[in-house]
Amino acid sequence: MSFGHALYYPHINLTNKNWVKHALLFWDNISRIVPSSVEPADNEDITSINYHTGFIKDYSPENYDTSNTFNRFSEQLRHILESDHFFHDRYFERDRHGRHYMRDYNERRSFYSNMVKSTGTYIHVMKIDPRMKEYLFDIGIAIPGENQYEDWIKIDNEIGLLYMTFLAKSISKKKTLPIVTDVEQSFSAAIQFETKINSDYKNEFEYRLGNLLIETVVPNKINAVPLDKIIDIRENYSHERIAFFNEVSNLANSLPDIDNPSALNDAVNQHSKLILNETKKLEKLYDTHKIETVNKFLSISIPTTVASLSDYVPDIAKPFFAAGGVIFGLVSSANAVKKEKLELQANPKSYLLNLKSELSGDNMFSKINDSIKGIRRW
Repeated sequence: MSFGHALYYPHINLTNKNWVKHALLFWDNISRIVPSSVEPADNEDITSINYHTGFIKDYSPENYDTSNTFNRFSEQLRHILESDHFFHDRYFERDRHGRHYMRDYNERRSFYSNMVKSTGTYIHVMKIDPRMKEYLFDIGIAIPGENQYEDWIKIDNEIGLLYMTFLAKSISKKKTLPIVTDVEQSFSAAIQFETKINSDYKNEFEYRLGNLLIETVVPNKINAVPLDKIIDIRENYSHERIAFFNEVSNLANSLPDIDNPSALNDAVNQHSKLILNETKKLEKLYDTHKIETVNKFLSISIPTTVASLSDYVPDIAKPFFAAGGVIFGLVSSANAVKKEKLELQANPKSYLLNLKSELSGDNMFSKINDSIKGIRRW
């Protein structure tokens, strides 16, 4: 896995200045999914950051991207729409015997469309396959944009976030880039639907989704840290930054090949010592610049054969090993064994990973798991 370049999703416009500042310390560049006909409308802070660093790149989705996403997402979408949990009691009604039955099709369609009008989000038509667009229109989960949004569709917010997760995964797989987000629901959806997103790999490879939490240091109250100091650290001390992420990468890439708990324990302990050493170097770097630091966790999801050794994962999550600021465990929503074949490209495991720098706290697995459970309808 290369930490040099990442793919950002789900939005076009970046609005969280602090998140972008953190990202400047982690990545060489991030690309975002921007149709060629769209000019991003970043705020003044983001525009200034990009002007001084050239950090943010735009990637225009190709027909292959949207077509592949249609093939992957449509099956999952139909499963969601037909599930007992979709809209809960709004999707079904009960007869006098307490049995569920579906509402009339046109009534459901009208209900969905009215909800989308009031709470939906926009996706540009170039980000979506025409077949998917027509299907969404037909069932009422999306409606055409109006006036200045005629090149957009308005879609149910959470279905839209999930769709963008599938699109980002499809692009990241082709480009062999890890994906990154500042939207909690998108991060959680990527974890929950990992096996669905990568369902095109079929063979005798068993895994459950594991989760690495890598503790590192970042500037405290980063909003008050001047941009020029962030850029100075980024440009003049890139070796320290790269060395840290190389060690994270080495650990992440080793996990899918480990097939027993003892080997996993050895790997976590070995790599954690190196990661901890690089973390201390970063801390000294900030101290040299008189920048107060705080601990943050990088959360990385990764499939691993070791996870399939566990027959049961508790509801909250199951940490396996912790050493030197590195924790490896399982996220409970991905506790079904899957059979998949990893026929990957040149940078094999990168598209299977997710990284989000703003997750922090003492019980990270519970936080991630609670966020996943909080996704409406699933």
